[in-house]
Amino acid sequence: MAEIEVGDVLLAKGPTGRFHAVVTGVRLGRLAVERCDGRPSGPLSARDVVTVYKAAGRPSPEPPRVRQLRPSGQLRLDLE
Repeated sequence: MAEIEVGDVLLAKGPTGRFHAVVTGVRLGRLAVERCDGRPSGPLSARDVVTVYKAAGRPSPEPPRVRQLRPSGQLRLDLE
């Protein structure tokens, strides 16, 4: 399992079913979370976590470079 840090979004299971939440704190092996649906939630154990979503960072400002296609015996470019 990924290391869980403050600010991570997670999918957890509770007595009312699965829910998404944001980690607001970690103390004594328990996770303080704020549910995304606004319902109250007590501290969670790491066993209650199903999936952890990490921030991937900002996308690069420049689109990825793609090689130009060249005509070949198998590929003809239609330039009409």
